[in-house]
Amino acid sequence: MHLFSELKRRNVPRMAALYAVTAWLIMQVAEVMIGLAGLPESLGRTVLGVLASGFPLALILAWFYEITPAGLKREKDVDRSESITHATGRRMDFIVIALLAAAVGFFAADKWWLGRDTEHSIAVLPFVNMSGDPAQEHFSDGISEELLHRLAQISDLHVAARTSSFYFKGKDVAIGQIASELGVKSVLEGSIRKAGDTIRITVQLINASNGYHIWSQTFDRRIDDIFLIQDEIASKVVESLKVSLLGAEQSRLSRRPTDNIEAYDAYLLGRQMMARRTSSSLQEAAGYFSEAVRLDPDFALAYVGLADTYALLGSYGGLDTQAVLEHAEPALQRAMELDAQLGEAYSSLGGLRLVQGDFTNSATAYQRAIQLSPNYAPAYLGYGMLMKRGFGRVDEALELHQTALGLDPLSTPINMAVVEDLHELGRFEEVRERCQRVIDIDPDYPRAYTIMADLYWEVFGQLDEAVAWLYKAIELDPGNPDHARWLGMVYLDLGDLQAGARWMRKAIDMAPNRHASLWAAIYLARYTGEQEDAVSAANAMLEMAPNNWLSLLVLRNADYRAGNVNAALARYRQAQPQMVQGDAPVIDATNFGWAIETANVLLKTGQKEQADILLQGALAAIASRPRLGFSGFGISDVEIYALLGETGKALDTLTVAVAQGWRSGWRLHTERNDNLASLHAEPRYQAILADIETQMAVQLARVRTRTHQDQGMLPREEPSDEIPDAF
Repeated sequence: MHLFSELKRRNVPRMAALYAVTAWLIMQVAEVMIGLAGLPESLGRTVLGVLASGFPLALILAWFYEITPAGLKREKDVDRSESITHATGRRMDFIVIALLAAAVGFFAADKWWLGRDTEHSIAVLPFVNMSGDPAQEHFSDGISEELLHRLAQISDLHVAARTSSFYFKGKDVAIGQIASELGVKSVLEGSIRKAGDTIRITVQLINASNGYHIWSQTFDRRIDDIFLIQDEIASKVVESLKVSLLGAEQSRLSRRPTDNIEAYDAYLLGRQMMARRTSSSLQEAAGYFSEAVRLDPDFALAYVGLADTYALLGSYGGLDTQAVLEHAEPALQRAMELDAQLGEAYSSLGGLRLVQGDFTNSATAYQRAIQLSPNYAPAYLGYGMLMKRGFGRVDEALELHQTALGLDPLSTPINMAVVEDLHELGRFEEVRERCQRVIDIDPDYPRAYTIMADLYWEVFGQLDEAVAWLYKAIELDPGNPDHARWLGMVYLDLGDLQAGARWMRKAIDMAPNRHASLWAAIYLARYTGEQEDAVSAANAMLEMAPNNWLSLLVLRNADYRAGNVNAALARYRQAQPQMVQGDAPVIDATNFGWAIETANVLLKTGQKEQADILLQGALAAIASRPRLGFSGFGISDVEIYALLGETGKALDTLTVAVAQGWRSGWRLHTERNDNLASLHAEPRYQAILADIETQMAVQLARVRTRTHQDQGMLPREEPSDEIPDAF
């Protein structure tokens, strides 16, 4: 007992605890740093050896020496009456507690952040085409993609997604760096030589931390054996990494997509074309997938590829929503009939249900997709889109998209989804930085340029810069009508009516029956003051999208001009009955615009009390939203104050909005805006608009100068007519 008491007095047990916690923390940090830097694993053993040898030395020092106010002294030379070992011990206790807290924090960071670099993690790099025929590139890419797809079905294995793995194709990048960027411990690489009906596949599984081969093998087979080879490779990877298979994962690992080599080849070509994400490449992809299912009507994945292609054509190629549904729905239903365990099919189904506005079934489909294919990044991407568009939960959308990004960190669509979430949250500087990162990853990705254009147009008020970014997007993807439409809108804001009208009409001509094209027709007619054209387009829009707010606004204003206010009230009562009735409606981020426009009608019909309820509700709904950007409320607060009769506050708020950078659609939202009718004669209001007009003239001159100087970037725009006097 005397020895133990003396050990305690000299703080030897505390030193042991302090040393142990410190050593453990050092080892954890060293393990992560060695892995991230791709250093030899032997370095970790060296660190452990040094720490272990230091442990007895620390205990010996604690026994023979004591810390005193005068410094470190031998214990036998310290008078017991002057000893401060008790105070030293308490300080050591606090240090141990602090280190334990740091250890817990590091453990959490390692598990949820750095932890994606796990032992059971792999990247499948695109196999090298050694055939000497560039036309066989899709085949070597497809073999890599199919192996990746099989391994991604395993819940115990983290698999870097296709986009990120294929980012390194043809690049001379060290395995350690690839693994570090993708957050994996091992890398599968190989080569394929195809000659006639024979094939040679050489494959290596590499430990990324030291560069050593875990396993390698060469297969010399007939082309008909390609699926058997894939089975063998996938099984060997699982065995080598000591991955546990659950339930039906073993059968999914060896599942063959098709037995028809020609159908498989067409499918691989379709995947290659779909990955390019341009309107023309998507058309080609649809043709290849159609050929695949013609050759093998039981090829489930080919049906999924076909459905996904049509869905993407709705975004990139001007295909209208009804056509997307007509083509994609049957393809997906057939895929799920053939394979009810196909996570990709459920993910695509979630996207279709989102387009249809069936948010509940969309969520169910995405949840099932994630359950079946936990490594399938597009499922998280789509689920995030649902959270944002269907339920207005942008924060949750961002979390899901960041999960997708962890699986596929170099995917441009997923990176752009994160960018757009941040845009809607008003984090605009982060948007600019991340958007530039996307351009660095893929300089030929058009969406990145349109988001940059939107920043300069809707946020920074630099419309001349927006024009340059949009021309780059058009250069990369000239078949996308949205690019032409947005460029037309920017030109209209700049005051170039001729250029604006030309680009808007070009967008309409590309896809005349598309929802966005009818919207563009209404927008342009309002700008030019062609009221009959606006009414005609509005009626056409209502046939496609009943209760479309822009169409009802146009028809409402036509009713006002005809002196038929009651007709306008009837339209809004039918479209938004909850806004017109006496009960206080729930007004939020999804319907505050309806509340403002309905209040306008109510004020015209003398129902001020109900109008004020709507306006106050709308004001509260926008309080936590950003003003700028494509999800911002713009000058809705100015409209509210004007309708409430608070002219001074409306003008003050308009001044703030303009100073913050608000410019997008400024002409329509001021001179063509009946909600601001009470401000139109105010000298201060007119001065604000005159100042914007001057700024736009300066920016338009810069656009024309740049156009003249840089013919390679911007097609020359001839000087155009002035904006009509109506403005």
